[in-house]
Amino acid sequence: MSKNFNTHRISGQDIILKAPMFVYRKRLELMEELLEELLCFSSEGNMILVEGKRDRASLEKLGIKGKIELVTYYPLTDICEKIAATGKEVVILTDWDRRGAILEKKIAGHLEHYGVKIKHQLRERVLSLVQKDIKDVESLYTHIQRLKQIADPGYNYNNTDDNVFI
Repeated sequence: MSKNFNTHRISGQDIILKAPMFVYRKRLELMEELLEELLCFSSEGNMILVEGKRDRASLEKLGIKGKIELVTYYPLTDICEKIAATGKEVVILTDWDRRGAILEKKIAGHLEHYGVKIKHQLRERVLSLVQKDIKDVESLYTHIQRLKQIADPGYNYNNTDDNVFI
């Protein structure tokens, strides 16, 4: 039984797509909606928790400029007390590997102990859209750029002056 893959030429190279084009376009549309929601969430003063500097940089490249906290640089209790003192909600965007899942559960347990509201559904939606393609938050920017190249190869998404998420 042979598999029928679509081959598309993007930026001078042939790319074999594993799904029909509409799947990539829909995935991109859902990712852009999710990023808009994250942008609104963070612009309201709420926090996004990530593991490292590259994760923060990836989100900032995507236009999310709000409060992005690193959770692996300081003791967990200190971070949780600091977040609880703000009275804001949080999204935990640790990597979606085994280590990231363990860290997310640990952080969530501590934050819930302090009475902090966590938006679990945002993390779950990101996971459902990208888990098979990438394994960490730092790859999110390049993954979305790749989706844009596949879904609309005629548009120059590398133009840094054109931020579609703001």
